[in-house]
Amino acid sequence: MASIPIPDCTCILCIYYKCTVTFSNNSSNKSNILFSRCISATMATNTRTPVALVTGGGSGIGRATAVRFAELGYSCVVADIDEPSAKETLRMLKTPGIAVQVDVTMATSVEAMVTAAVQHFGRIDCAFNGAGILGASGRIVESPEDAFDRVMGVNAKGVWLCLKYEIAQMLQQEPVMSEPARWADKPDVCRFRGVRGSIVSASSQAGLAPFKYHSPYCASKWAVLGLTKTAAVEYAKEGIRVNAVCPGLTATPMGDQLREQSPPDLQGLVDPKNHPVGRQAAPEEVAEAVCWLCSDACPFTTGEHLKIAGGL
Repeated sequence: MASIPIPDCTCILCIYYKCTVTFSNNSSNKSNILFSRCISATMATNTRTPVALVTGGGSGIGRATAVRFAELGYSCVVADIDEPSAKETLRMLKTPGIAVQVDVTMATSVEAMVTAAVQHFGRIDCAFNGAGILGASGRIVESPEDAFDRVMGVNAKGVWLCLKYEIAQMLQQEPVMSEPARWADKPDVCRFRGVRGSIVSASSQAGLAPFKYHSPYCASKWAVLGLTKTAAVEYAKEGIRVNAVCPGLTATPMGDQLREQSPPDLQGLVDPKNHPVGRQAAPEEVAEAVCWLCSDACPFTTGEHLKIAGGL
């Protein structure tokens, strides 16, 4: 049986093709030589600075996530509807970045945000869709329709729009390989094949269980999990991972708002002292989870949610 020809091109896709073909040609010596070439070539692709996009980056978990991405060496696009707050976050970063004003309920605004990121940095490796609002407190009968629409618009439609334009961009990107020397003998592992991008969206503990007096917020956060799982299966074979985090009570402006507007029968639930660990989460603790899910430390993790709720 004749050997399959091996091209001389050194682009990322041809590198993977060469490795696959070499196994098909069943020549271990040739395989070792070729893997050495592939390793050298792919290592060069990993010297660039990765890029992270964070919505809701002007405060809370979004701000902490942008700061953590920067600490890990990412260039950051900090996006928020409050542009001064996004710029304040930008000043906290240790790596290059840009601040972008975005209204996640508007397709044109989200598309412009992604375009600005690509124009400035060339691609988007990771995205955290953290923009969200709590909404007013009240039982369903007393809640106005426009309050429901507002919460769903930001928390659910906003995530859908971000996924739409982030994934569209990632589909245009060549896969980036990670640690090729480590995975050279496992050509089917996605770390070796390369990934086009990784996305994490902010759901909530309220997306996993009922939360009295906050039906729009609950509905929106359950919706985020449905969007996450659907996007994950739709784009898994294209090398794009999509996951979610479900934080519990966290020390953020939204957490403060929740405690202030909760009626007496909810005060116990939102009291940090009643958590098994005896405190609420720091936004930096959630940020660590987001960055881990975005990283190549978990290449087989997609369509999942990570609950960060201190034992609740």
